[in-house]
Amino acid sequence: MKTLALILPLALLAACSSQPAQDDELVTLDGGAPAAQGTVSASAGGATPAPVTGLQAVDAEGSKLEPLLSSAISGAGMESGACRFSPAQGALPVLVASKTGGKAMVSVAGRTVQLAPSGPVQQTGGSFAGEGVTLMVSASGKDAAGSTASMQVSDSDGPAFVYKDGFWACN
Repeated sequence: MKTLALILPLALLAACSSQPAQDDELVTLDGGAPAAQGTVSASAGGATPAPVTGLQAVDAEGSKLEPLLSSAISGAGMESGACRFSPAQGALPVLVASKTGGKAMVSVAGRTVQLAPSGPVQQTGGSFAGEGVTLMVSASGKDAAGSTASMQVSDSDGPAFVYKDGFWACN
């Protein structure tokens, strides 16, 4: 019985460490081309794939913008002197734009994307573009603490999504 208890785990270990079939194709989760055997995708911390010409920030299901965490905002130096668009009052922002620094950022597919304003960033909104993504924020700008706003997100290939009941606040 002791011999069986020793041999069984060793047999299972040997079965688990066998080589995968050679015709298997590894697929990356970051939308890139299939990975070669033995490689790691960029989303898993491996080599960075070739640059993408335009991001897919919108699809048939809607916007693909993700909330920006305070660590990303402070890391970009935009914790003050910036405007933020949130899908609802009290929600994490999906766009942060410097009022004077000429920069803005969003997060798409777990990646921070730098945008450039196409004009002044004000309490009434602004327009931003970068990497095939365009955003337009329109706010009433009546309250210094923030106001209701809408934001249109467009891809270079045409799809658009509008946040209708968002919140735009500048500090």
